[in-house]
Amino acid sequence: MTSSTSLPALFDRIPPGLFGPLGGSLAPLYWELLVRFYQHEFEGEPAMLDRNSALLHAEQVLRDSVQWRERKAELLAETNEVSEASPLETALDEGSELRDAARRLVLRLERSGWIHFEYRSREGQVLNFFPYAARLVDTLLRVARDEQPVFQGYAHSIASALRRESFAHRPGVALMEAKRHTLDLTRELKILSQNIQSFIQRLFTEARTAQHVLAESIDHYKSAVLANYHRMKTVDNLYKWRDEILARVDGILCEEATLQVAARFYAEQLGADTDSAYSAVVQDLRLLRAQFETLPLLTEEIDARNARFSGVALRKLMYLLRQDRRIEGQLQFLIDQLVADGCPDLEFDIYSCELLNDGFLYTPPKRRTPPPMQPLLAKTKADEAALRKRILPRLTNPYARSRIEQYVLGLLSANAALPTTDVEVAEDADYVRMIHILSYGLDGKSPYRYSPEHPASAPKGAPIPQEQRGNYGIPRGLLSRAATKKR
Repeated sequence: MTSSTSLPALFDRIPPGLFGPLGGSLAPLYWELLVRFYQHEFEGEPAMLDRNSALLHAEQVLRDSVQWRERKAELLAETNEVSEASPLETALDEGSELRDAARRLVLRLERSGWIHFEYRSREGQVLNFFPYAARLVDTLLRVARDEQPVFQGYAHSIASALRRESFAHRPGVALMEAKRHTLDLTRELKILSQNIQSFIQRLFTEARTAQHVLAESIDHYKSAVLANYHRMKTVDNLYKWRDEILARVDGILCEEATLQVAARFYAEQLGADTDSAYSAVVQDLRLLRAQFETLPLLTEEIDARNARFSGVALRKLMYLLRQDRRIEGQLQFLIDQLVADGCPDLEFDIYSCELLNDGFLYTPPKRRTPPPMQPLLAKTKADEAALRKRILPRLTNPYARSRIEQYVLGLLSANAALPTTDVEVAEDADYVRMIHILSYGLDGKSPYRYSPEHPASAPKGAPIPQEQRGNYGIPRGLLSRAATKKR
């Protein structure tokens, strides 16, 4: 556990009364004034803000505030608690209450340590933020705007910093950047989880109407949580970077020369000796590994809370829409009132249950007798030879070229030539076989030939005459053995 002496001392860096203006009843005025100064200094066009312009901003803030219109005397009394201004400040428009109150607001921010005025020969007194104050206002402004981070940006930055080509160039800088982005990533994941839990609590405690539930679950939840959650599960999926980062961390831990270079940079930045800096480098690398190893636990918790929020929103909506129709709704109403300590004293009457008469149609459920156990039939061993004999003819193509050629050569064994009309055609299978016989005899690849019959008087291109055999027409011609080629 970290000792208290090693904790950074915040108020050695900032004034103790820095947060005083943001902690009283005038906090909204001071905050609006700080944001105006910050936006002019860091977010607008480059231009210097002198003291008179700063006072004009403060006057505008007061003029637009409800406190100045409704509680002017109280606001003046509170601003008068600021200690007296310097002689130069006293000379600025003391006759105007508005300007005097504005001067005191600016003076309070100056004395608290948020801003200071620097004299320049051309512009006069110019407003500046202290470095720590500018960073604080930037952070508070992002919180006020409810800016949501892009998780893929963190993971991509970490992976880019740890890649071999960039890490080898400046290992110390890359490791510090990777550590910073890793801690930012982990923090934002935990914040996302807490945001979901906060929305769940608001559904329980604040949602009183169906419209309120829909506004929380569709409008507010979508903008604050669901968009980031959806990106994290799809395009910004952190797991596609996780394995690469873990493998790279393991590789860096084995590169002694790289660790030594990073340790020298750490020693310069931290003002420590080489051994302590080397230990810090190894510790940061192990921290990266530990953070990414526990990443699944964080994402599982976020998934569970998101599912719980959806369930709570649905049940709350059903309860609000059906609370007058269902007993569950009435019970939920009583529970909510009891939890909120707003339920009045209720009197419940208890009635005895009497037996129903014989004409009642309800019949109690009967326990069914389980069916008797039956022995399993023994599986007989199949006769493989008989099965093969029965199945093989079905798998064999009866019209394959080899079978057709064998059949025709058998017909020609005792004849030099055979008319096609002498081939048996009694059914569809025979007719299909005849089609294959003639087509194989015409392509010149079989050991037999088919010569169609063309009468001398028939014109060229006339169809081959056929002999009708029942329902089948058989083209006339001769089947003969093919001539053997001489070598």
